[in-house]
Amino acid sequence: MHWDAGAAVVRSLSLLKIAAEAEVLRYRCMAARQGRRAAFGAVALVFMLAVLALGEVAAWLALCLRFAAIEATLILLGINLVIAITFGLLAARSSPGHAEREALRVRQQSLDAARGMLSLAALVPVGNTLLRHWRNNGRSLVRR
Repeated sequence: MHWDAGAAVVRSLSLLKIAAEAEVLRYRCMAARQGRRAAFGAVALVFMLAVLALGEVAAWLALCLRFAAIEATLILLGINLVIAITFGLLAARSSPGHAEREALRVRQQSLDAARGMLSLAALVPVGNTLLRHWRNNGRSLVRR
């Protein structure tokens, strides 16, 4: 089977284009995921600041008043802590989605195929040169 070097280069370029498109898709998915993480982290930060503020108020009220108002403050402190932990866990949970993993797989396959096609395309001219030399010099590759 005769391989056309030009067709191999065109195929390699096509595979490289597919790899680049898959990489762009992967980066878009990754950016969206990181944006969600940042938003959840920001919400967790707001509630954590509220926990710290209410902790200060609770400590002050506990030292100064020691009345029923402190119980209400501690309940609010517990609620804010639960909310902060919930959003903190949502921010920490970060695994690549299906589209991100698939885009990475397609990119890798395209790059692997392009490497193979380019190395074959590079071998065709060398093979032609050796064949021409072999035909022109009496079917011997070694000079006598």
